[in-house]
Amino acid sequence: MLRTSFSWLSLSLLAFVVAACCGSVACDDREKNADTLFFRFAPTVTTQEIGTVYIVRTYSPNPNAVPTPSSLEPVRDTARLISTSVDSSTNREIAIGNNTPFVATANRKLNAYTYEIYTLNPTDTTNSTKALHFDITNVRLQGGFDDEDGCCTYYINTLKTIQLYNGRLLRTGIDLNKERYATLEP
Repeated sequence: MLRTSFSWLSLSLLAFVVAACCGSVACDDREKNADTLFFRFAPTVTTQEIGTVYIVRTYSPNPNAVPTPSSLEPVRDTARLISTSVDSSTNREIAIGNNTPFVATANRKLNAYTYEIYTLNPTDTTNSTKALHFDITNVRLQGGFDDEDGCCTYYINTLKTIQLYNGRLLRTGIDLNKERYATLEP
């Protein structure tokens, strides 16, 4: 009886020590941008050209998906980024993440969409012509989890590639794990 009580007490004490160890470790948010796609406008692009930048994401449902989507029409969302007068270079660098600048929808990740980044011609008063235009397609993401310190588990991205088309030139297989930013060059 004494041996059984001692075993239970030892087991309880061990569980408390392990919980206290992991409970006192603050897990940082290093995985927050693991899948985020980063873009930077080329130095030749002026701040006037990128005063307002539009990002459009398009989801095209897979007709072979089970259950069959109720609508096979593409779903488009648009985000408008506006530079401020305090910092006119706000739009020089753009990030597209699972939760920014769009809200996550139906548990889909970045690779479920295609993206379009464009600006309007500042001299066109009808706002109908695009000055800069880029299509981001074939977004490929892979990753896994790593138990780095025993208490926190982190998601690590192992593959992050895109295809970028600027209207003239198609760049394929851009590895955003090797290049921090994909350059948006007109």
